[in-house]
Amino acid sequence: MAVPALADPSASSWTTYRSEKFGYRLSYPPEVVLRTYFDGQSADLRDARTDESLAALEVWPPDECPKQPPGVTARALATERAGTATQADGDDGSSWCGDPITLRERTSAHGTALFELELTCMSERLDASGTSVRKTEGRKGPTFFADVSRPWRARVLAIDPTGIDPRLPSRGRSDPALVRRIAETVATFTTEDPHTVCIDEMRPGAITNPARAAPPP
Repeated sequence: MAVPALADPSASSWTTYRSEKFGYRLSYPPEVVLRTYFDGQSADLRDARTDESLAALEVWPPDECPKQPPGVTARALATERAGTATQADGDDGSSWCGDPITLRERTSAHGTALFELELTCMSERLDASGTSVRKTEGRKGPTFFADVSRPWRARVLAIDPTGIDPRLPSRGRSDPALVRRIAETVATFTTEDPHTVCIDEMRPGAITNPARAAPPP
């Protein structure tokens, strides 16, 4: 589902963070603090007053040589990551979130593609008789992804609000509307090409980035 472009919700009082490594920036209001790790590969949005978590951020994939099929899109990365990140296995069974998935796509005022997802969570466990029982646990969402791809690598920035997973004990719930406004400030900027040549791209016919393969002008 596509919706119109959004106006930039950030105000002059908001703080802007830039990840020079991954080429994205985002803004957040004074009542929020951002703690970043590994040059912006991951981060936490937290309540400045209580220090409670509001959302977890993650650049995916974070490495320079992820295994990506030719023509992979940010939308496909977001959908895949939203599901794989929820897989949980234990001695008594497993649980996961995925299809059916509701996905809304929009564009920020900065021209960044944004994806808002809700996933269906399921579990499968053994009962007292040893029979496998599958159960619907509820809906996880909204979770947000921004397209922070560079010309040489497709990437997304996941912004996952706290308290939206029905499988986890409730330890408070962040305000999804506030997290959405923060997600809407994400923008990308030009960064230097690391010129990394991945082994998988060296096989005949395996180049996934035609621009990288082209000779310099």
